[in-house]
Amino acid sequence: MGNSIMGQRTHQTIDHETVCRVVDDFYGRVQRHPTLAEPFKRVKDWPEHIARLSHFWWITMGGERYRNDQYHVLAKHMPVGVTDALVDDWLTLFRTTLDDHLTPEQTEFWYGYAEQLGQSIRMLAQMRAGGQAGPPR
Repeated sequence: MGNSIMGQRTHQTIDHETVCRVVDDFYGRVQRHPTLAEPFKRVKDWPEHIARLSHFWWITMGGERYRNDQYHVLAKHMPVGVTDALVDDWLTLFRTTLDDHLTPEQTEFWYGYAEQLGQSIRMLAQMRAGGQAGPPR
């Protein structure tokens, strides 16, 4: 497998400081994005939001839990009125941010988790809207 990072824990491939830096940069970009900024106006405490999401990504990719937060990702996104277009924009911006901070291999590793999350949010939004979830993109 050579220097592949698949199957390794996050802290072996992407350190916690890097996760925090990526999340901070990403949400800075979200706040300026033409379509993503509006739904994220609901966030009242950006430093706490970024700290919480840094922890979410850290544990999602196998890092050690260091906060007692509970994550209800799908439920949190439904009141925002998530659409396929918003998920697409979120994924595109996330990928660009990852590319700016990580090696290509690290980007693929983390982006795989983001795609899974995006697909779950997309499917739930479609079910809530009364439509049938389409095939994975």
